[in-house]
Amino acid sequence: MTAFPSRQRNRLLGALLCGIGAAALLPLSAVYGARSLLTSSSGSRVDDSAALKIPATPAAMLASVNDVNQVTSLTAFVLDPSGVGGTVISFPVGSRAEQVGTENPRRVGDSYAIAGLEGLTLEVEGLLDVTFGITETMNAEQLANAFSGLGDVQVTFDVPLVNTSVEMPPPPTTVRSSQTTIPPEPIVRDNEVYPAGTSTLSANELPIVLLAQRLNEPESVRLPRIKSMWDGVAASANAAVTGSEPATVGATQDTPQDLAGFMNRVFSGRMQVWQMSFAALSGADNPASIDLYALDVFEVRMIMASVAPSSLSVSSELIAVQLDSPFNDANVTRSAVERLSAVGLSVALIREVATPPEDKTIFYYSDGAIVEVAQRQLEEVIGPTSFQPIAEAVEGIAARVVLGQTFVDFLVQNPPIPTTVPASGDES
Repeated sequence: MTAFPSRQRNRLLGALLCGIGAAALLPLSAVYGARSLLTSSSGSRVDDSAALKIPATPAAMLASVNDVNQVTSLTAFVLDPSGVGGTVISFPVGSRAEQVGTENPRRVGDSYAIAGLEGLTLEVEGLLDVTFGITETMNAEQLANAFSGLGDVQVTFDVPLVNTSVEMPPPPTTVRSSQTTIPPEPIVRDNEVYPAGTSTLSANELPIVLLAQRLNEPESVRLPRIKSMWDGVAASANAAVTGSEPATVGATQDTPQDLAGFMNRVFSGRMQVWQMSFAALSGADNPASIDLYALDVFEVRMIMASVAPSSLSVSSELIAVQLDSPFNDANVTRSAVERLSAVGLSVALIREVATPPEDKTIFYYSDGAIVEVAQRQLEEVIGPTSFQPIAEAVEGIAARVVLGQTFVDFLVQNPPIPTTVPASGDES
């Protein structure tokens, strides 16, 4: 997950020694609803043995496809370290893909038509900074099979769920006087599938929520209904285990090798649901005026480092750090992720801890030389910081940051976020 230890030190020193230039003030983005994710056991449990290891949190991706082979929804599943339960994460099919050179902005989901499932997988892995163990497309029948272990699910729709069907009329007619053929016009119909309000859906009815599309309707209108469906699935799964702990599968049992099995394992324990926040793009960011969205990259990292740390990808040019927060506030956590990244520190594991916050933020280091060069640079981005030698190492993690009250006080001042260019380090 990270570079070799000999390179880590050089890169950390280089990153923290970089000149920090002034940057425009950036507002603290509002991120709501992450409390259950950040306080959950997923991604926050570390072995108590002498050699601490990041818990196994395998991830899988589902792309639902309609009858014309278009991707209609994208969902990531992360398995809890216990082996059952976990997290469901939905995000737009229209998320902006990584641009190469001068190419025009394009949608992640469109890569399926261009390069198939393999191309789509690579795009989504880059978007979320994770590696998936399983990726599959599913049509209506396959989705119904994957949902078959669930009981009835209550789903609340903010507006009616409408699906547009396109039908071709009878064969074209020929006008005898001119022997010309009149091309047929497709018949387009909007069909209300479920009304606004709460509906009780069976396993066979759930797939339509992921597949239904209304002609020319922005994906941003559809996404709340998709989240409502997953919320209903989670409520159904959680109700089945309320009052008793589900059996722990543990690391001794292999991760399922197919997506339906993976989903069933997630549905078998306590679940939580997250939908990535997004912003519609326009103007120069979207010259073709397509249905295109930008994700909040720091929110993405916050969520994935919380629930899927073992599947997270960290560039070898950055230093992987563990972030511990005693604050039950996703805004605080997201801001820490953003500010640490400004000096080349990549958050690879996030834990919410139950202990009261210390007065000062603590930076636990493994090399005393770091203290000599890190204090001023870190304090410019996260406020007053205390440096202490690290007592226990976590595999793949170079340093540990425990947020203190001074960080929250520092954010109140709304300080600008400096910009740096992390050093590439010694490649020897």
